[in-house]
Amino acid sequence: MIQTYLAKLRPVRFHLAIVGILIGASLISIALFRLRTILSGSMDYIFLLWNLFLAWLPLIMAYAVSSFASRRRSLVLTVLPAAALWLLFFPNAPYILTDLFHLRHPRPDVPIWFDTLLVNWFAWTGLLLGIVSLFVMHDIVRKSFGRITGWFFVFIVGTLCSVGIYIGRFLRWNSWDVIFHPVARLGDILHYATNPSLQSIIFITVFSALFIFIYVSTYSFGLLLQEQQQPK
Repeated sequence: MIQTYLAKLRPVRFHLAIVGILIGASLISIALFRLRTILSGSMDYIFLLWNLFLAWLPLIMAYAVSSFASRRRSLVLTVLPAAALWLLFFPNAPYILTDLFHLRHPRPDVPIWFDTLLVNWFAWTGLLLGIVSLFVMHDIVRKSFGRITGWFFVFIVGTLCSVGIYIGRFLRWNSWDVIFHPVARLGDILHYATNPSLQSIIFITVFSALFIFIYVSTYSFGLLLQEQQQPK
């Protein structure tokens, strides 16, 4: 009885530990930004705070979808719309990686090494938020439709995520545009999809490969750790 209870409690403790780590990373990122404002007296890189907030939304949505998925009756009415909303906001998490672009314009009031550490803290935190968020959704799809479908889902999401990041970084759209201007944005998407630039093809391909590689590597490390913890 006790062993069964502990077995059920272990996944909860694991998720709480992960969320705690992500909160800690976010607080360190915010503290570094605050230190920068004190040292420089400027609000440069304040956009990182907004991007970090957006990066948390997919994780919150993923856990909401996980909660809905436990109720089979609400699969179509709640899980699918919630999953679609998650996918819409998911690129905001790994998007922070592209904020490294801003380092090409050094600020004279703060050493470049400090800004490099600052942006990397935010970028790494955003990437981790995306990985954990995708892990939660991957687990839902795997349990519902099988292992192959689960990995197919990962590769599709990784590719669509890269498309979303390209749109956000180079076309300067955001997730809200699809909600408030769906018809106009759909027309624009069809135009760019039928007339892709070389830059978009290279960026989407390379970023997709990078993100999927990082996710698969992290997932594999997690399985290896799980195997080591199992009693022999």
